[in-house]
Amino acid sequence: MPATPYGDPRRSPGTSPRAPSTTSPYAGALRPRKNVVELPAGHTAEVRPPVTAGDFVGKYFAQDSLEFLRWAARYFRDDNETLCVLLFMMGSQEVGGAVNKRQGDIAEALGMDPTQVSRAQRKLKRLGLAWSPKKGGPIQLQPSVTLRGGVKFVEPSVPGSATKKVKVQVEQLSLLNDFVCDPAVPEAFKNLALPDATLPEPKQRARKRKRTMKPEA
Repeated sequence: MPATPYGDPRRSPGTSPRAPSTTSPYAGALRPRKNVVELPAGHTAEVRPPVTAGDFVGKYFAQDSLEFLRWAARYFRDDNETLCVLLFMMGSQEVGGAVNKRQGDIAEALGMDPTQVSRAQRKLKRLGLAWSPKKGGPIQLQPSVTLRGGVKFVEPSVPGSATKKVKVQVEQLSLLNDFVCDPAVPEAFKNLALPDATLPEPKQRARKRKRTMKPEA
């Protein structure tokens, strides 16, 4: 029997005009899914929600890059303020990576001055780890390194639809494809969303020499 389309509508044929661009590096991975599953005679199937909709911490699955966490620990080893702001934002993101926390709220939670939070966020934006789609609005975190998956409700893509909002499963590849193809996205954020992106190497720290005590004569 026909299956109800669940997930990114761009994966379901005919449900959305927003197909991935042929020039996108994710175009090949975003092929439409079939909405009909054929089973052998006498067989049945059990349908379960995707793992990202399971009962994890905060009711959603947080998909973080282990490589990125190791990199952040090394890159910000001498900048605890930026590291704390980054980790707080990662833990505060909503489904899809948007952070609806004002600088004052973050500063109060971390015991910082708002100017310190502002400086840290500017640094994260220069590195392509964050982006402000709208001045004063939510900050979008880079989904290639950290992403809170799950289900969110969005406006229907079909004009004139009676449904106010539709349920969509947030998928990392579809989200990255959107950012790569959007001309409004800053180059630093877009470049880090590409499949072959690399993180900058932290500056080498000079090692302290150990003092050796000379034996008394």
